[in-house]
Amino acid sequence: MKKLLFFLLIFLQGGFAVNAQQTVTAAPVPGTNNQEIRKATEVLSAKYSLNADQAKQMYTIQVRKAKNLAEIADYQNSDPALFRAKTQNVQKSTLGNIRRILNTKIQVDLYQKTQAEIRELRNKKQKELVSNKASKAEIETALLGIYAE
Repeated sequence: MKKLLFFLLIFLQGGFAVNAQQTVTAAPVPGTNNQEIRKATEVLSAKYSLNADQAKQMYTIQVRKAKNLAEIADYQNSDPALFRAKTQNVQKSTLGNIRRILNTKIQVDLYQKTQAEIRELRNKKQKELVSNKASKAEIETALLGIYAE
């Protein structure tokens, strides 16, 4: 019986340690501008009328986005194709996370409307660049620049 209690205690302590390691912190990332993160959070909080809990989650999303963009910044000159791919993944991840925290119909409708407008702008830009015979890399770079959130 003592062994069972001992192993149970060890198991629970291990579980708390793993849980503590997985906790997401919203500490600003060195090398990023905390003012920009806060401003982006404030703008999106106002746009979607977020409550306090959602605003806190939005701040965490913006910190993560800034951290991810800072990590891939070196690829911009050394491997532009990889940089574009990673930037696209950061954008998709950020949008998915933002969508996940929106929980009212008004918020979701506004999000979907914004994404529809972005798709339209990207389609127009892509058609324009294709008609101007731009390279695939130029098109991808231009489309990545059309981003909201």
